[in-house]
Amino acid sequence: MPFLFQRRCGPEDRAIPRNYIYTCLNDALAASGLTGPGNEQLRYTPHDVTDALRSGPPPHIAARICGHRTVDTTLGYAAIYPEDVINHHRSFIARRRALRPGEEYREPTAQEWQDFLAHFELRKVALGVCARDFGTPCVHEHACIRCPVLRPDPEQMPRLEEIHANLLDRLQEAKESGWLGEVAAIEASLAAAEQKLAAMRDLAARHTTVHLGMPDLRGVVARIDSEQRNEDAKG
Repeated sequence: MPFLFQRRCGPEDRAIPRNYIYTCLNDALAASGLTGPGNEQLRYTPHDVTDALRSGPPPHIAARICGHRTVDTTLGYAAIYPEDVINHHRSFIARRRALRPGEEYREPTAQEWQDFLAHFELRKVALGVCARDFGTPCVHEHACIRCPVLRPDPEQMPRLEEIHANLLDRLQEAKESGWLGEVAAIEASLAAAEQKLAAMRDLAARHTTVHLGMPDLRGVVARIDSEQRNEDAKG
């Protein structure tokens, strides 16, 4: 049993009675000579905080009831057992499921499962990975270079640099031809391409492998040997 105070009684451990603990605490206070603000004798009242935390209010409420200044003090009385973790987790899941429609917890059909797997295949694009949610269409009409949910792949940087150079050529052609609508569209694509290139360079630099080389212990051994010889000479 999760009792804080126990004593051995024959072949088993038994809980120390509450009244006995109360008497011992008050006798200790009386022997100490400590008194309260009105010169009255101090008294301790035992609280079964452990039982309260196991079956009653949450820790922050129990802390207020017990007069603890911090929740950490209250948590010191918490006795958490593996079965408690399992039971509370199951209760939490049961409450969540009770609040949501049962349709969400049925077994998916073969077609639904196939559609789910196909979604992740469709997320693979030339410049990286599309991070759009399952079941949502492409809202940018597959203009991945402008899409903010594209996760760029640093290995595709040469491809994007080629696209960027091509956009510059198209922009020059549009300006010379007076295609003002095309100029605005290409400039938007150029700005997005430059952002994606910056993200790729940042990712590439972040994942760069640093070769530290093999440690050379000869210098360390020589220094230790020299220090040992000096100590021997002084001795």
